[in-house]
This record gives sequence, structure tokens and C-alpha cells, in this order.
Amino acid sequence: MKKVFVILCCALLCVNLYALPFDSIESEMKARIDKSMKIVKTNKDSKIMADEIFALFDFMFDYELMAKLSLSKEYNNLDNRQKEMFVSYYKKSLQQNFASKLELYKDNTIEVVGGEQIKENRYNLTASIVIDGALSYIIFKFYPKNNDWLIYDVDIIGISVVQTYRSQFADILKSSGIDGVFDRLKSGELFAEE
Repeated sequence: MKKVFVILCCALLCVNLYALPFDSIESEMKARIDKSMKIVKTNKDSKIMADEIFALFDFMFDYELMAKLSLSKEYNNLDNRQKEMFVSYYKKSLQQNFASKLELYKDNTIEVVGGEQIKENRYNLTASIVIDGALSYIIFKFYPKNNDWLIYDVDIIGISVVQTYRSQFADILKSSGIDGVFDRLKSGELFAEE
């Protein structure tokens, strides 16, 4: 997928320690995006940078919902243990892709443009990024959960992370079934091949 997947993903991974109150979404995202861009410019090992960046954003992502939406109907056919494993591998896949592309973003800047509540239960926060001289956008999509707001998808240059994974999973399910999906997630090959 596009290089940008990276930065967006600056965001993706781990445990929901707490979420965001609606009134804090824009200011918190701006502060954390600014911190993540400083980390990217430090020239540390990419794994260390990725871990530091994920720590800034992990609590904002509903990885379980993202994984469920990405696998679509097939998710409901998994037993509880398989669902846990699937969400874990899904997060790991996002992390691996992010860490592998960090070097590409050292010279870029991401700036929060603003947010819009598009429905009572949906809020989109848009950030801009210049890639290869062209202005592009990243849209973080939030929904309310337990009186706070979590990210359930990210559009990067008009490409949804969830839809991209869903498309890849659908192809793999046709050819190799759910075992093939698990194998590809574990291998870290998804998304990276885009």
C-alpha cells in the first residue's frame, strides 16, 4: 500500500488503556502526531521508533473492531480463542508494516487540518501530509464507545486500511481459507505487498 500507511499507522497497536473524550480528539491527536514526527526524525532504530510511536496512539485504536471489520462475516465463524489470536496477529501485522517503512517519512510532516462530526456517532479527523511533493490527506475515523471515542479505520490518500485488509483477506479466504489468513498475518506479508 502507499507509503503513507506508515505514518498513519503511527498509530496502530496494542491495548486500550483509555480513549478520548469527544472534546479532546483534535488537540490530543495534534499533540501526539507532533510527538511522533519528532520521534521519526531521531534516527533511532526503526523498531524502537515504532514502539515509541505506538505507545502514543495505542489507546485510541479499537483494534478488535478493525480486525472484525477487516475479516467481515468470517470473523463470526471464529471461536473465542481464534478471535483473540486474529486480533493479536492483525495488530502485529500493522506494526510490522509501520516499522518497516519509517525511514521513508523522516523528511515529511503531518499536520492536523481539522475534524468534522459527520454523524452523531461518527467523527473524522483530517491530517495533511506532503508525499513526493504532493499534498495528501490522512483521515482518522472515530466512533463512540463507552462515553469516549476510538479510531475504527484510517483512510490514507483515500485508501481505507480496513477495506484494504478486507480485500486481501477475501482473496486469501477464497484460495486458502482461514488458515491461509492466519499464515499470511503471522508472516507479516499483508499490506506490505501493496
